[in-house]
Amino acid sequence: MTIKEQVKVLWKQCFHDSDEFIDFYFQKRYTDDLNSCAEADGRVIAALQRIPYFLTYEGMEMPVAYISGACTDLAYRNKGVMRQLLAEAHRRMYREGIMFSTLIPAEEWLKGYYARSGYANCFSQGEKLLTASSLPVDNFSKLLRIVEIAPGSTLCSDAFLFFNHFQSSQEAYIQHDWEDFHIILTDLQLSGGSLWGAFQGDILKGLCFCFPEEDTLKVTELISAEEQVAWALVKFLLSHYQVAQAECLGQEGENSHELGMARIIHVEAMLRLLAGTYRGNLYIKVEGDEAIPENNGWYNLEEGHYSSGKQEDKAYQVVSIEELTRLLFEGKHPYMSLMLN
Repeated sequence: MTIKEQVKVLWKQCFHDSDEFIDFYFQKRYTDDLNSCAEADGRVIAALQRIPYFLTYEGMEMPVAYISGACTDLAYRNKGVMRQLLAEAHRRMYREGIMFSTLIPAEEWLKGYYARSGYANCFSQGEKLLTASSLPVDNFSKLLRIVEIAPGSTLCSDAFLFFNHFQSSQEAYIQHDWEDFHIILTDLQLSGGSLWGAFQGDILKGLCFCFPEEDTLKVTELISAEEQVAWALVKFLLSHYQVAQAECLGQEGENSHELGMARIIHVEAMLRLLAGTYRGNLYIKVEGDEAIPENNGWYNLEEGHYSSGKQEDKAYQVVSIEELTRLLFEGKHPYMSLMLN
């Protein structure tokens, strides 16, 4: 079997995804170039994929890699195989100029596991539970035309332009390009859902990514500059799918929870880029990065300028890779959504 075929078999052993989703993932997302794997006895025993994205940060777009499909054959677990594979993936990201690695732990206990490889809890997600009776009553919805937007349809380009304008205006936000946008829509269809748009005349005013699950409408992203448009979309879709409530995920909500983790990959390159926008001075010593020892050392940001090396008259803040990652995202409320996970 090819590497791709072996990774696919391993995926089926480790995850409980439908055959339709797995076939879709390996057709649209997987490539051997993005795959990192470990082999033993002539076969693949562990694998992960490094999916490329960009992240908005201080007016820039930083290249990041999203770890997907991290899995290990049951017979080789608890032997350090995945940790070594992560380290190799991090070193490859470093050579490729990636600034951050990101991931969404499949289970709660994995947060501690990934923290040992330098990951910090950074990305959170809010949740709102809505019913038709909890939404405000208004007549605004009569002015809207709400339609389903299928991949490749004539409305798809308008929807992406609207979506892209929103995502590119957000700080510390994982960006989805045109190709990924179509992948998201196809994935929604596999779940029995779709993308819906609210138009006022010919002007697109809001988007809702959603799929039904039992008696609940799962809203994975709801975008509109006007709250009344967002609520009109939800109210319409509750009726359309004939469900009792909508679970709306987003940056804000009554119930916020940790979602994703991040790890800085290239400290020098990141701090060089940050120097021009950083307010004040920063003196740090990074230590303990076993996977990428090039990251260890003294770094200085002074009045918009970057330098490295220890300055004897300065007091340095000693940080691990995990602590530095947390420091770089402090106060930014980073967000990722619509990920294939």
